[in-house]
Amino acid sequence: MRLQEIDRLLGEVPSHLWRDCKLTATAESLLKAAKHEAVAVGDQLEAKRIWCWESALKMQQMFVAAFEDLKDGRHYGAWCTLERIEIAGVSWRRHCESDCEAHRIGFILRQVGRLQALFPYTHFISPALLEKRMKCTICGKEISVRNPCGHQKGEIYDGELCLREVVESEVLEVSIVTNPVQKYSVVFPSEDGKKGDPYDYTLVDYVIRGLRRPFDGWKATWTKARHPHSLYSHVAAQDPCPCGSGKLYSDCCLPEKGVLRPHVMIEFDVPPPDDLPSVVLPSPRRSS
Repeated sequence: MRLQEIDRLLGEVPSHLWRDCKLTATAESLLKAAKHEAVAVGDQLEAKRIWCWESALKMQQMFVAAFEDLKDGRHYGAWCTLERIEIAGVSWRRHCESDCEAHRIGFILRQVGRLQALFPYTHFISPALLEKRMKCTICGKEISVRNPCGHQKGEIYDGELCLREVVESEVLEVSIVTNPVQKYSVVFPSEDGKKGDPYDYTLVDYVIRGLRRPFDGWKATWTKARHPHSLYSHVAAQDPCPCGSGKLYSDCCLPEKGVLRPHVMIEFDVPPPDDLPSVVLPSPRRSS
């Protein structure tokens, strides 16, 4: 398989690429060999181009893995994979932006953000760390502000991304935040000491059930609509309004035709299965 053929496969993202593990392994092996040859002759530009292809292949594979996890109800696992794609996309955009649409990476990163916005997670654990010792992932040298190694974090050397590996650290504090740096640190509340997942994934599941394949497009239109008061018959007039305004029900939505609640309309590029109802669903939250 030639590099041009891998480039074509990455662009087309055919379904058989993900079902044929042997084909995927062949592509990975060929890219690794090609990068080794480029490094051997000192061709840094070619090595960097192959790194872009390797990164694109990994992000495509992770995107499909997240889709399959969601299909099987493994929501938190998919959430973590989506964050890994988001993190990988930062470096990919920096070095490979000109190929953004060629390998469907632009599509993937857009869909990652849209999927993340459907999740009901609202609170996250955020640790503050004192990084005592770090080393460079390119040369393996232990570094500090006064003892740099010469490699710049985030650059590509010999077809590899330069990062800083924390060898020793100390936790200074732990906070609960709503806008985290690391999104995988989701807070999972427990009741009566019992661990579990209390979150409602109705909206995520609705979209995933409506998609026939991972790379079928969809979009969400966020709006608000009034829900019948009969849905909130358990709320007293002097209770907080179900719309979340902070006002009393009697002073807010009760005099209106219904309770004003967030809604999202999902539109699929490919018609969803016939058993998927065409409805507007309430959103538990909206990400920025």
